Amino acid sequence: MTGRAEASGAAEAEPTSLRGPLLRFGILIVLLVAGFAALRWSPLAEHLDQEALLTTFRDLAANPWAPVALIAIFAALCPLGLPVSPLVLVGGLVFGFAWGTLWNFLGTWAGAATSFAVARLLGHDLVVRLAGRRLERVEHLVERHGFWALVRLRFVPIPYALVNYAAAFAGVRPGVFLTATAIGLAPAITLYTWFAAALFRAATGDRLEVMLQLAAALVGLFLLTFLPRLLQRSES
Repeated sequence: MTGRAEASGAAEAEPTSLRGPLLRFGILIVLLVAGFAALRWSPLAEHLDQEALLTTFRDLAANPWAPVALIAIFAALCPLGLPVSPLVLVGGLVFGFAWGTLWNFLGTWAGAATSFAVARLLGHDLVVRLAGRRLERVEHLVERHGFWALVRLRFVPIPYALVNYAAAFAGVRPGVFLTATAIGLAPAITLYTWFAAALFRAATGDRLEVMLQLAAALVGLFLLTFLPRLLQRSES
């Protein structure tokens, strides 16, 4: 009888222990679905396409709060799936190469940090409960071999928010994630912003010079894909 009672108590405790993680994960799903719908089909969507953003920030360019607004959009809307490419182009076109690179880097890094924090707060507990020891093995592999893999992921065309959420679910430590993200974003954002600024100069500058700069930016983006692998080999 005692054994049955203990088994019954354990069976009842298991669903109870999952109640909190399931509730938080449900909130995460509702948040993502609602955010996706708002970004695609609500009146907000009309103000967030590239042309609308470009017009808005060109009007705000002289305002000292314009960079703060750009960074805030990155931080608030990237967790909901807003693509970063239009925002990066806007940053380069409106603020130029030097300032645009800085604001774009801070914005994309803030967006990654926000996405990671939301996913870790609302989804990681459930993944831990369901995956158990398998997740522990993944965490050990990430700690041993995953730093440069995280860096390299910033150079490939994988949805930005997906990388952030996957890292949080996989148990990547915040310090590792934020550092790898900063290292990965810095060269990529620099080159993308350079590309955007060169496009802006194409209308008024020397076309041949601009085309050479665009070609150099594209070559740089291609080489970035292999940089982490080269650095990892140099350490081994």
